[in-house]
Amino acid sequence: MASSCEEKLLEQSDQLASKGDHMRGAGRAQLGLVWVSRAYKKMQTIRSLFYPKCSSDVRLEGKTAIVTGANTGIGKETAKDLAARGKQAQVILACRDTAKGEQAASDIMREVNGAKVVVRQLDLADTKSICLFAENIYNTEKTLDYLINNAGVAICPYARTVDGYEMQFGVNHLGHFFLTFLLLDLLKHSAPSRVINVSSTVHAMGKIQFDDLNGDKDYHPVRAYAQSKLANVLFTRELAKRTEALGVMAFSVDPGMVNTGITRYIRRPLVDIAMNFSFLIRTPAEGASTSIYCIVTPESELLTGGFYKNCARADSCRAGEDDGTALKLSACCNHWSSEERLDGKTVVITGANTGIGKETARDLARRGARIVMACRDVERAEEARADILEDTGNEDIVIRKLDLSDTKSIRAFAQIIIKEEKQVNILINNAGIMMCPYSKTVDGFEMQFGVNHLGHVLLTYLLLDLIKCSAPARIVVVASVAHTWTGLRLDDINSETSYDAMKAYGQSKLANVLFARSLAKRLQGTGVSVFSLHPGVVQSDLWRHQHQCIQVAVKIFRIFTKTTVEGAQTTIFCAVEQGLESQSGNYFSDCAPARCSRTAANDDLAQRLWEVSCDMLGITWQ
Repeated sequence: MASSCEEKLLEQSDQLASKGDHMRGAGRAQLGLVWVSRAYKKMQTIRSLFYPKCSSDVRLEGKTAIVTGANTGIGKETAKDLAARGKQAQVILACRDTAKGEQAASDIMREVNGAKVVVRQLDLADTKSICLFAENIYNTEKTLDYLINNAGVAICPYARTVDGYEMQFGVNHLGHFFLTFLLLDLLKHSAPSRVINVSSTVHAMGKIQFDDLNGDKDYHPVRAYAQSKLANVLFTRELAKRTEALGVMAFSVDPGMVNTGITRYIRRPLVDIAMNFSFLIRTPAEGASTSIYCIVTPESELLTGGFYKNCARADSCRAGEDDGTALKLSACCNHWSSEERLDGKTVVITGANTGIGKETARDLARRGARIVMACRDVERAEEARADILEDTGNEDIVIRKLDLSDTKSIRAFAQIIIKEEKQVNILINNAGIMMCPYSKTVDGFEMQFGVNHLGHVLLTYLLLDLIKCSAPARIVVVASVAHTWTGLRLDDINSETSYDAMKAYGQSKLANVLFARSLAKRLQGTGVSVFSLHPGVVQSDLWRHQHQCIQVAVKIFRIFTKTTVEGAQTTIFCAVEQGLESQSGNYFSDCAPARCSRTAANDDLAQRLWEVSCDMLGITWQ
């Protein structure tokens, strides 16, 4: 409050006091207001020393920004500030709760004249939601200048994301990691552009537990939160290295201790302490200052990959500057090794001429197994066989023609195997097609469902007697985390009413998991174990049908995806690891048991799919 106002209040209080005792109370009240005003002014002066604000008047005309978690707290304040920097500046509020997002957008547009704000649904705990959000952005936006990865959850009870990751690591790190991965091509196209990852000073308490990233062995909410915030800092460093030449800068920021809903899980004693020291807690607007600083400050004054707090460059902890850990974290792949031999064993692998199928064949050939490469393209299979032979020295590798989109080819293949092979100890249903344009198999099935699911169901059915005679034996079904993307449309299983490439792929992968679950139950007591698995996001030919932007992003972000060798590890684990028999029917990821979706664990749905599949294939399976 201005000094002239204070003097006026003092004058008024003196006049009131002189009129008599009955007016003294009012005078004192007015005088109290003055002292409160003076105290507030002093407190603001003190706070300004600790909490500097970004005072830049930089305009963002024609720029587009995405702010995750923008329906409340510092995300909302960041969005409001950016929206006020130009009538042509567009801010996309990426929110899990769209109702709250719409309310936030309404608030911003009421407070900022001419603000251009839109709301888009995004649940960072669900990779399907992230994919759909990214697809929407590519379909509606020509540019993306700023991506502010702000959303987060803090110190919550143990929970998992839809995809089975520990909630804090999954949302705070992996969700934003994947979102950035998908949007990178648009950011590159819009360069110079920037990515801001909202971390925390708590990252200094963190340690990346590579042997227990999901907190399965030992979970503590504070430790898990600190790990996720350290991951933000490390991801920023690695991202900056990969994108600097592309014109995309990356920064991690510490917003300070802010009074927001993110602290709702903190226990009572800490809440009481926070209340007693509330004058030290920042407002959401103050907490947003450093994010805004990293958006509007000239490029020459910033260091890409740097850590910022209080609107200035700061030092992160030593762990936050460990490039080796950053690189290892970016790979996000659990390593597994085994010396298990397969001498005298026969393995059938579909789609073994390329990708993870080829690397699976290479590994198992090195272990001494007889490998039957079941491939549609025999010429490419011959090239792959020559490569594997040269690498492993194993000459016991044969190629057999198999087209999973044609039941006649499947039956012909099975007849040859039954005639030529004395045993099949391991069947690996690996081949697949991903998110292709709508088409049908020779038998009239939707291509992805027909190849990925029905083709392998028929193949397994035809070889099952030989597999049983070879017990102990295993059947390994390569599924995907994409099984969480959708449900089963049993009333339109061939997608004839409507077709969505992503949903059709997800349906086929869900069918893989359900089939493995049902088959395992039917094979109890036979010595045959069945497993389904997610290989990871792998650099393979499966991406060939994707949007060009996504394909480019995959190539640029190769370091953040698995190589075909890494992608094959869980398949190999399920094929050779000893002692897995008790896990028959289960779903695996990163060489360990993992949680499948609730839909994939539905035994009634699995039975209905079994019946529909048998009916479509014209087989009777007891």
